[in-house]
Amino acid sequence: MNIANLLEERARQHGGRTFVICDEKDYSFDTMQANSARVAANLAAQGVRRDDKIVLLMGNCVEFLYVFLGAGRLGAVVVPVNPTLKAEEIVHITNNSEAETLVTIPELAAMLPQLRSALPKVKRCYVVGEATGGAAPFSDLMAPAADVPHAAVEPDDVAALIYTSGTTGMPKGVMLTHRNYVANAHMLVRSQTVTEEDRFFCVLPLFHVNAQVVTILTPLYAGASVVLMKKFNPFSILPMIQKYRPTIMSAVPTIYNVMCRMAKAEAFDLSSIRSFATGAAPMPEETYLEAQRVLKRPIVGGYGLTEATCASAVADARDPIKWNSVGSPLPYTLIRIVDDQGVDVPFGEVGEILIAGPTVMKGYYKDDKATAEVLRDGWLHTGDLGSFDQDAYLYVVGRVKDMIIRGGQNIYPQQIEDIILRLPGVEECSVVGVDEPRWGQEVLAVVKRTENVNLAESDVIKHCRQYLAGYKCPAFVRFVEELPKTATGKIKKIEVAASFADIAKTH
Repeated sequence: MNIANLLEERARQHGGRTFVICDEKDYSFDTMQANSARVAANLAAQGVRRDDKIVLLMGNCVEFLYVFLGAGRLGAVVVPVNPTLKAEEIVHITNNSEAETLVTIPELAAMLPQLRSALPKVKRCYVVGEATGGAAPFSDLMAPAADVPHAAVEPDDVAALIYTSGTTGMPKGVMLTHRNYVANAHMLVRSQTVTEEDRFFCVLPLFHVNAQVVTILTPLYAGASVVLMKKFNPFSILPMIQKYRPTIMSAVPTIYNVMCRMAKAEAFDLSSIRSFATGAAPMPEETYLEAQRVLKRPIVGGYGLTEATCASAVADARDPIKWNSVGSPLPYTLIRIVDDQGVDVPFGEVGEILIAGPTVMKGYYKDDKATAEVLRDGWLHTGDLGSFDQDAYLYVVGRVKDMIIRGGQNIYPQQIEDIILRLPGVEECSVVGVDEPRWGQEVLAVVKRTENVNLAESDVIKHCRQYLAGYKCPAFVRFVEELPKTATGKIKKIEVAASFADIAKTH
């Protein structure tokens, strides 16, 4: 099955029932199907063909969904792009993907002349709203169409190119197939027992796989519905839950942190929610406990990466919840923990996480070398470090590349970060390794203090010494106003380390 087929089938089954609620408007399965088919037909009439790339440079809106859900009718490939990226990054992704079509929003219209001069392959450009900047209005794609193409793509055809965040260099295009997407949605429906009665709340950006898979395709697979937050505002989340009565929401720890700080947060009726899901970055224990106290609903962790479509392991709210675990592998997904020789390690020991199953990507676009580095012997080598406990719960402890080796001892930054985040006055922190001549590497903690708190370097080091072995304690602590992050809330450790690369040499 492909994505367009899935939408067709659900429209036949559910017709006029609401599938998407956005901007206080209801869109039925029939409406979403008809509009997606119409957009595909008009793209075809404008020359979009099989394997052509369509850049979606836009925020959350139904127009995004029309293209995302309908492109499979043509065999075209969507390339979702974060609209907050700088022009240089947008140009790199568009040119690398060889896209000939670009769809964007009015807020970025002023940027179009600059962009188009650097995008020689882009032949057609559409703007949601009025035509501007040499672009046609998106309404052109909504015109009645006589010849609607049939969804003829195969499951292993590429559905989307998702460019990784670029924390380790220029972003690479992950080729995700229709099979990848539909299989991951099926897994989540099975593992979370999603039914037609469920309603998902999509607060994360649609350019990211979490929103695409967890809060669009999963409810579509189940015949459930979606509340789509058009313009992200963390302070609107609780009022919208009370108003629209969703049953499931997926977000990142920073969003839950803001939700719990909201004035009178506990006064909102959240009784419709059966579980909150968290992922993309570790949730500190303090945030978890505060969210439990304020939200009074189960919070389940999940683990995944773009190269495995989205989710590979998710906790089940019906099982005992271990706050720092990401749950167990999803159905049809295999996960191993191996040492640096590729040998499986015992329960409780840390190693690299390997994944196999129908969600593993086809590869990196136009990058056979990078593909061969991570896809070996049928397994995706994630570069993430983790362990299983005796109950088969998975724990993620960091990245292989983030691991600090001090005097031959392995140090996992996440363990130190968890300790530092317990210290009153610490809002966020990132622990990285810095080169140091005596030990090879030393531990640096970069901390963002909570407002109006005067925390010293010695306070952080003293706190760590209460809970950690001496060699794990930070040798250096530095304070910053903000930590650099990706669009999904992950701290850019490469940038953090680069900012303080010479700290041990000048100390």
